Amino acid sequence: MFQSWNKEIKRVDKSVKDDMRVLGELVLTADKVEQGIYNCRIKASSSNPTIFTLKNTINNMLASIDEATSNILKVVDSYTKNDFTDSIDSIDKYKDQMRLLMESINLLGKTLENSARNNFENGDILEENSLLMSSSMNNLALKTSEQASSLEQTTKSLEQITNITRENTKNATKMANLGQIVKKSVFVGEDLAKKTANSMDDINIKIRAINESITIIDQIAFQTNILSLNAAVESATAGEAGKGFAVVAGEVRNLANRSAEAAKKIKTLVEEATLKADDGKLISSNMIKGYEELNNNIGQTIDIIEDVSKASKEQIFGIEQINQAVVLLDSVTKQNAIESEQVSSISKTVSKLAQKLLSDAKSKKFRKEV
Repeated sequence: MFQSWNKEIKRVDKSVKDDMRVLGELVLTADKVEQGIYNCRIKASSSNPTIFTLKNTINNMLASIDEATSNILKVVDSYTKNDFTDSIDSIDKYKDQMRLLMESINLLGKTLENSARNNFENGDILEENSLLMSSSMNNLALKTSEQASSLEQTTKSLEQITNITRENTKNATKMANLGQIVKKSVFVGEDLAKKTANSMDDINIKIRAINESITIIDQIAFQTNILSLNAAVESATAGEAGKGFAVVAGEVRNLANRSAEAAKKIKTLVEEATLKADDGKLISSNMIKGYEELNNNIGQTIDIIEDVSKASKEQIFGIEQINQAVVLLDSVTKQNAIESEQVSSISKTVSKLAQKLLSDAKSKKFRKEV
């Protein structure tokens, strides 16, 4: 009987000690769990069904938590290494907060994956656009430089044209003034030609009067010559008494002949003077006509010069406006050149940022969006 009791006592003592060991490991395990250590297990065993069930339950709980945390750590670790392709599987066997945590981590992974994918796509697009913008800005800077050079040459050419046009305007004004002076001179010459023609008319009148007087003198000489002949005949009839009278009659005849010759010469000279006066009148008439035509031509020339002067002034005004517009355009072009340089600098900065963004996106793993 004592042996049976001893065995029972030993069995109970062993069972209690086993239970205490299980409970002791449970306390140590609970302390580790409190510290965040989930890979620990209760290794002691007990024949007590309750303690045995408690041990297995706690070990199963630890195994489940350890598995869950391992999966979470594995996925989170891949996220920290920029690998967003991994996710937590077998979520369905978990409930409540653990399931919510796993779903949140998977959602975080998808969000990070989408962000990495978007960064890659946006970086690729940004890099392509920045390169395109950089190329465009380089072309714009080149064109702006060429335009500035062309505008500078245009400005110089316009200045030369302006100076030439101003000189032409001054010359046109001088020509118009000279034309007015010449026109006045033509009026004076025409007036003098008319006076000359009138003088020629007066000379012709006087010459006709002289011709009439010469005709009378010629007639008187003729009659005197006849009378002297009659006197000579009478003196010859009278004989010695008429000799003195014959001498006088001879002298009268000589004077009559000389008067007739003088009248004839004067008539010849008068006829020549008449011809010269007619020629002078004709020349004066031609001069008057020439002066009238010259006056008309000078008037037309002055009108043309005044039109040219007016057009030149309008041209100067237009050129000055164009010059102002070119100067303004030159200023805008220079400002555009400065802006293009700034934009080009920004473009280079954006290109570097795009390269960094694309490089960062390429360092991450993610699934391509289907």
